[in-house]
Amino acid sequence: MRNHATRSFVIAFLICFAQLAGHAQVEERNVRAGMYFLAGDAMQGRGSGTVFERIAAEYVGSQFMQFGLEPAGDLGFDGKPTFVQTVTVKRYAFDGPPSLKAGADAFGHGKEMVVLRANAGSISGPLQKLADGAKPSKGAAVLVPAPKDRAANLNQYLQSFIAAGASIVMIEETEQHRAAWQNLASRRLGFTGNAANPSALVVLSKEAAAGIAKLADGAAIEFAGKTAETTQQTWNAAGKLTGSDPALGSEVILLSSHLDHLGVRENAPGDDKIFNGADDDASGTVAVIELARIFASGKRPKRTVYFVCFGSEEAGGLGSNHFVDNLPFPKEKLIANLQWEMIGRPDAKVKPDELWLTGFERSNLGPELAKRGAKLVQDPHPGQNFFQRSDNYTLARQGIIAHTVSSFGLHTDYHRASDELKTIDFGYMTRSVNSMVEPIRWLVNSDFKPSWNEGMRP
Repeated sequence: MRNHATRSFVIAFLICFAQLAGHAQVEERNVRAGMYFLAGDAMQGRGSGTVFERIAAEYVGSQFMQFGLEPAGDLGFDGKPTFVQTVTVKRYAFDGPPSLKAGADAFGHGKEMVVLRANAGSISGPLQKLADGAKPSKGAAVLVPAPKDRAANLNQYLQSFIAAGASIVMIEETEQHRAAWQNLASRRLGFTGNAANPSALVVLSKEAAAGIAKLADGAAIEFAGKTAETTQQTWNAAGKLTGSDPALGSEVILLSSHLDHLGVRENAPGDDKIFNGADDDASGTVAVIELARIFASGKRPKRTVYFVCFGSEEAGGLGSNHFVDNLPFPKEKLIANLQWEMIGRPDAKVKPDELWLTGFERSNLGPELAKRGAKLVQDPHPGQNFFQRSDNYTLARQGIIAHTVSSFGLHTDYHRASDELKTIDFGYMTRSVNSMVEPIRWLVNSDFKPSWNEGMRP
């Protein structure tokens, strides 16, 4: 009892000392408060482009205002800057069922195939029939085998081939797909007009898959459909701390997340239709909120720090694309971006107190942060191509050093209604954000400029 009491006193003293020194700590109660709001049923899954996504952005912006950040959003009713950016994006919807041509055959959406996702109205590529573990050729239309792990999330599995460079990914139907065939066929498919890499995910009927499997590798595969133009809105929450140093103050560190998820899916199996997105990505958004709270409460950093929670990442990175295309400072002044995504649970592939950084091997940012105490390691899931699968990649394609901090252990709640608050390890999440505070404090107060490793720039 005496040892326990002594240890508790020491811990309390250290926390108090850190706070008096201007080094506040992330508190679990604040993490829970943010998570309970963003990932609760009342927010209806924060669907991309919905009023609930806007509410999420306004909530984050109100937190930034309360902490004392400077607004970095649009002008408000009073002509003064706010903490929210409203983004209007052109969007294209298929005006009728798209089709897939393979050799002499043509397959229609809702008949011989269903389209899970497409980001262009016309996509083509040479057929490549992939064996287990094989990688697609860039631009290929790949026929992929069923995942060995039947519990794996299929959308995640298919998306990994897109991230690896495939143009069209095709897979034979499962029992689950057949049961949901009509619901999948009835969805209104849409996309924005700014896809850097046109791609489509397609589920084939057993007969269609068998027909394509008989074709020779290299056979032309064409996906196409008539489209109509619409508009869609999304919202970013944005605040900043202007740097205090006369020389370093013009340089920017961007801490970001995405605040949207998948909303309500009436065609989802089971009774629960709300895709709460607790881990993906309420957890990352709360991390950015809490980092803003910490840095706003202490001594102003030497570099300028932007805290931005992007809208509509799930719809193709609409919010981050707008931000990058309309930077409020010269692009060369953006020194680094750390995106936060899915940190609500530990990953069994790394040590219990570790986070991983996508693209760790691509630049010297991760190793330098690790030298300063960050418990960051290399992404243990290289086959998933996570570096290309979050908003950081939007910036990385522009040459900006940009990585994602995560601990996603490939849990099967990804993009499912079961990604709920009850799955979150709040103690782990709080410790994880806390573990990055001092390394980020070093970054925002140093003159270190990260660089791409040779041959590793996207």
